[in-house]
Amino acid sequence: MGVVFAVRAVAARFDSSEAKELGPAPGSNLPSVLPTRPPSSEAAVAQNWQRVDGDEFTGPKPATSWRVYDGYHAASKETWSARQCRVSGGVLTITGAADDAGTTCGLAWKQNRTFGRWEIRARFPAPADAGFNPVFLLWPADDANWAQTGEIDFAEEYDPARQYVQSWLHGPGNTDGGYQQSHPFDMTQWHNYAVDWQPDRITLYLDGEPWGAYLDKQFIPQQPMHLVIQQNYNRKHPGAPLESSVQIDWVRLYG
Repeated sequence: MGVVFAVRAVAARFDSSEAKELGPAPGSNLPSVLPTRPPSSEAAVAQNWQRVDGDEFTGPKPATSWRVYDGYHAASKETWSARQCRVSGGVLTITGAADDAGTTCGLAWKQNRTFGRWEIRARFPAPADAGFNPVFLLWPADDANWAQTGEIDFAEEYDPARQYVQSWLHGPGNTDGGYQQSHPFDMTQWHNYAVDWQPDRITLYLDGEPWGAYLDKQFIPQQPMHLVIQQNYNRKHPGAPLESSVQIDWVRLYG
C-alpha cells in the first residue's frame, strides 16, 4: 500500500508552484539546543483517557507505525522528502527547506480507526515562511472519496509568527463543515494539541483545556480515519521560502 498524501483540501485553498528539485538536509537554521520542555498539561490526564498506542520518538527515526512521505505529489504540486523528517534527542523535526520547491515532509499513521482520541506535544519555531503550513489532522482511509468521508484538521497553522492555531472540519459531503480559531498564545513554546472524535461531536483541546468543538452531527465523519502530521507548502512569494519547521515531542493515541 502506498503512502497517502492528505493534501487535497489544503491545496485547494492555496496556489502552489511547480516543484523542481529536492532540497538540502534540514536543520541548518535551527537552534543547537532546544528550549526546555516544562511539565505538560494533557487532555488525556484531565479526561482519564486510556492510551492504546503512540510514538515517543526515542529511536533514530520515526516508528514503523508511520508512512513517511517521499516524492513529488502532482495534485498539490508539492515535493516531499523523508530527509526533511529527522529524529534527534527525542524530538521529531519536520523542516520545510529554503529551496525553490519548498521541499517538506509529512507522516501518516498506518492504522485506521473509527472514533478515538489523539494528543500531540509540539512547538512551532518562528519566524516561519507564510507558505509553510503545519497541520495535525485525521484523514479518511477512503482517500479517493475524502470529500464524502470527511477530514478533521484539529491543529492547523498559517500564522508566520505562530501565535494562534486554527481548525477546519471538512465534513461528509461538505468541505466547509466548520472552522475554529484559538485565542492568541505563543506556539513557539511547547504545548499539547488534542482531539476527541466521537459519533456526535468533535472536541479540540489545548494544554488539557477544550478550546473548540464541532456539534453538527451531519458533518462529523463516521468512517475510519488515521492520524497525519505534515507541513504543507503553498508558495506565497517569488523565490525560495524561509526554512521553517515544526517539532514534535510525542504522539499518543487513546481509546
